[in-house]
Amino acid sequence: MYNIVRLLITALLTAVLFLIARLYPAQTGSLLSLRIFGIPVLNIWSIAALVILIWLLIAPPVCRFLRRVRFRLSARRQIRRQIRSRQHALLNWLMSRPAHWGITGTASDPQYANTCEGLLALRGSGYMDKKRESYRTALQTLTEAVMPTGLPSRTVNRPTVINTSMLLCLIAEEKKNSTGVIESWELYDDIAANLWFLHTENGWGPLILRAEKKECRLVNTWWALRALLHYGYLDREEEKDAFRQLIIGTFEKNREGTFGFSASDSPRLTVTAMYLLLYYELPRALRQQIRKDYDPRSAAEYIFERFVREKCQVEVESIDGTFAGGSYIAHTPWKHIASAYAMRALAAARKNGDCSASHLNDVYRRTSEILTKDLRSPGSGECCYVPADVETSRTGPYTFAAAHLILGLQALL
Repeated sequence: MYNIVRLLITALLTAVLFLIARLYPAQTGSLLSLRIFGIPVLNIWSIAALVILIWLLIAPPVCRFLRRVRFRLSARRQIRRQIRSRQHALLNWLMSRPAHWGITGTASDPQYANTCEGLLALRGSGYMDKKRESYRTALQTLTEAVMPTGLPSRTVNRPTVINTSMLLCLIAEEKKNSTGVIESWELYDDIAANLWFLHTENGWGPLILRAEKKECRLVNTWWALRALLHYGYLDREEEKDAFRQLIIGTFEKNREGTFGFSASDSPRLTVTAMYLLLYYELPRALRQQIRKDYDPRSAAEYIFERFVREKCQVEVESIDGTFAGGSYIAHTPWKHIASAYAMRALAAARKNGDCSASHLNDVYRRTSEILTKDLRSPGSGECCYVPADVETSRTGPYTFAAAHLILGLQALL
């Protein structure tokens, strides 16, 4: 279609130029006398050169302009309607699942990480007022499971950094807009203080323990930094300087804007998008300092390439086990919904001038493709997300995939 439009533009402009020359010979005399390599520009013998000139230099920007106009007038509006409709259907499916929420749609027992992800999706989607009682019930499930040092994982039966950090993000939002579930903040203030106390210069490992360098992972560190940021640690007199320096030091580990799962890992879409999101959440003065070593435009370009052109939707992080209390705790691979983080990061990059309008249009098109191909409808008005590049569990679609996609779609609305 692009080449057809380009051909039409070339033919139309060529015809117009020759028509003008025929109708207004006096006014176009200078054009008729204009020569390129000794050939008259509007001479019949130079038509091939004129067509090539228009085809190569004029038609492409005109085509891009027309595509942007058409997309802004119709396609983006239609895709936004599709996004809103599918987001609502994803939320309906998630809210209809038992246990608030297990790892898959048919799980009978909750997994606290999935409960946190569902609550973050519900709060971030704009539908919380309509689902307030469901939110309160699920949050109550978490509060009953909280230990003095954090929120445990049902898999290892110990508090983990990611679970605890997601919980603290929810508690920080509760402090701003309470649903009445939390009666006292003291326990959560202590949990946040303990999380901060356990950091090292390399960040955090998987468990609520002071981790060795080899155990520190950039995903764990991102969740902890973001939780403490939302919890106000940049404004605390005693911690703000050290917290600020830890953030700066973490961004110094990037390679031209990209991050891997660990400092020695190759670039990954998920982690690069995570840290671009964190960058935009920081105060302007801190962003300016970080930008000496970090290039958000380069990060946005990498995310765009991986998400839009390479069509990446899921990345799997291979997590090593760790020793705790004299026993070895194994960890299964962690599946990251890279598509959702990419949507959020690129929408934020566009708002901050680090992503072009044409790139964002392509993000909308890629998102529409995902919503068309990779969503399943197990019931009326419900959708679950089954990414093409992740295996389907025998017990049903993953709830965390729907939760993360809800947040990704919200960023594009």
